[in-house]
Amino acid sequence: MEISVKIISILPAQSFTSAKNGNVYVRNTFVGETTNTQYPRKIAFVVMGDEKFKQMGIVVGGVYNVSFDVESREWKERWFTEAQAWRAQRIDGQVQQSSPQPAPAQQMAGVQGVPQASPQPQGNSQDADALPF
Repeated sequence: MEISVKIISILPAQSFTSAKNGNVYVRNTFVGETTNTQYPRKIAFVVMGDEKFKQMGIVVGGVYNVSFDVESREWKERWFTEAQAWRAQRIDGQVQQSSPQPAPAQQMAGVQGVPQASPQPQGNSQDADALPF
């Protein structure tokens, strides 16, 4: 299966040691939100192997076509379903950068003719509960 998603979260990697042969396995999980549906859905994708996950180049905010398989397993009379990603291709035209870039407003601050954002006034405690818009 394949689906287009925007990455909204990358969870910490989990390591497991096999009881059968003592091998160490790494499981990475990232969460994507569908981009081409009227009602977006969130999907947690699992990637087995740290190298495979690094090759995918997953970054939060990126839009990817994710190829995956769905598998269900039974454990103690309960069923668990998992979306196992095996390929992710970035489709939003962005390239992963080694250092974060400042936001456009930060880049333009101080440039002649471009107004700088003024700080918001601090109100009383009743204003703290008010909506900011």
